[in-house]
Amino acid sequence: MGTIRFVFRFLIRHHFFGSLAIVVLASAVMAIRIADRFHFASSELHRDVSERWGAPIEQPVPSVRFVESGSVFNRLESLPLARQKVRLDAEMSYRKRGLVYFSGFDFTFNGSYRIHNDQGKTIDLVFVFPLQMIKDRVLLSDLSFRVDGEVAEAELGEDRRRLQWTGRLADGEALDIDIQLRGRGLDSFTYRLDPELPVRDFSFEMHIRGGDGFDYRAGVLPATEVIEEDAETVLSWSYDSLESGVAVGAVLPSVKAFDDIILQMIRHGLVAFLVFFASTAALFERFGVRPRIYQSYLLAAGWAFFYVLLPYLAAFVHFYVAYGISLVIIFGLVHGFLVGLAGASARRPAAVVLVCSLVVPTFALVMRGFTGLIYTLELLVMLAILLRQLIRPEVVAAIDEVLSPPDTLDLAGLEESHV
Repeated sequence: MGTIRFVFRFLIRHHFFGSLAIVVLASAVMAIRIADRFHFASSELHRDVSERWGAPIEQPVPSVRFVESGSVFNRLESLPLARQKVRLDAEMSYRKRGLVYFSGFDFTFNGSYRIHNDQGKTIDLVFVFPLQMIKDRVLLSDLSFRVDGEVAEAELGEDRRRLQWTGRLADGEALDIDIQLRGRGLDSFTYRLDPELPVRDFSFEMHIRGGDGFDYRAGVLPATEVIEEDAETVLSWSYDSLESGVAVGAVLPSVKAFDDIILQMIRHGLVAFLVFFASTAALFERFGVRPRIYQSYLLAAGWAFFYVLLPYLAAFVHFYVAYGISLVIIFGLVHGFLVGLAGASARRPAAVVLVCSLVVPTFALVMRGFTGLIYTLELLVMLAILLRQLIRPEVVAAIDEVLSPPDTLDLAGLEESHV
């Protein structure tokens, strides 16, 4: 009972419960708001960006249909392409909306297709290239269509969803069709071959610039070769023949989900506050300071305000800029307040308190690949400080005084400290 009473008295003396309530309230409010915005970004906000910028690109392979020249026909037959050489150049252009960065990209599509008549007769054919001009933000001014190296006239369907060209091809002859177009997309580019037709002499290359990392959607065949350089990632698919078509392509690089990082900071913030409270309590005991209740509450509110300032600031400037500004502002304000309470001699210990309870815990989540290492180094530094301080006579004497509380709880003293 004596130990419990001592701990309770210590917490009351430093106004722990009220301070904790302030931090919990601020953290809960911001966590709920950020979680709501995260779900909003996954639905309405994503649709809004898609309408303004572009959508995930689903580009079907062009099709060739034919009929014997001069014959009466009821339907067209399919003719597999003899060769497909496709290259996609994607330049990342991330779109920021609030805390969320969407993976927008500008792309240039170059497709070279060969049609070979192996039917033993002259055929009339139609070449159809599917287009999503509005969805993919394709401009007619950026569209190039050539047949055997010469500019050719191609019809654009009334629904503006396909480009078609008709021609005649004698038995054994071949022709090459080249298409180039530019557009904008979001998140991914998928090139889908016809699953009912064989594939011959196929190659597809994606050149991605401006981002790190990529992924594949479900049902998409992984690249046969991947080359990652500092400024560009090249994905290649190459097949001499396939029995049926497949889907190729990739999910393009995405920026870190900064709303998720902030949410993790807030969730870890309660543990960080316990470090802050214990450190400031030890600081006040060391320098013989008894903070008033409103001073303790203001100190907790000032520390917790970092988790309020960062999300709102990050909605208007880049996350890393907002993080640096928020850290400098809150560190300066809280450090100045601590020094004002404990005196100029507490300047360095107060800085150590804030580094351990604010800078390191948040920075460890920013550098998520090194979180464990950063936490380990922080614990090592704190252990080194404790080992150094606990052999100093004045520190040992101060601890002995704190750990030797009176047998009875001084209610009058507690009430006076709350005034």
